[in-house]
Amino acid sequence: MNHFRMSLTSIQKEIAHLSSNERATLIDILWESLDEARVKEVEGRWANESEERIDAVDRGELPTIDGPTALQDLRSCLRK
Repeated sequence: MNHFRMSLTSIQKEIAHLSSNERATLIDILWESLDEARVKEVEGRWANESEERIDAVDRGELPTIDGPTALQDLRSCLRK
């Protein structure tokens, strides 16, 4: 049986040629290929974290910023 195996480096080069939508789809495929129990555990933790943050915002304990400002801040950090 002949198996073609790509190196991680060659896979990374191929990924660079994908569109944003294709990369997002690839992320979904990779995520779903992980251990199902581990995926459910991580998703459960994120759900709990999200609820805790929402509650903190509702109580006034966690400051918020608007979307455009958040994106501007993120872009600024990525340029560094």
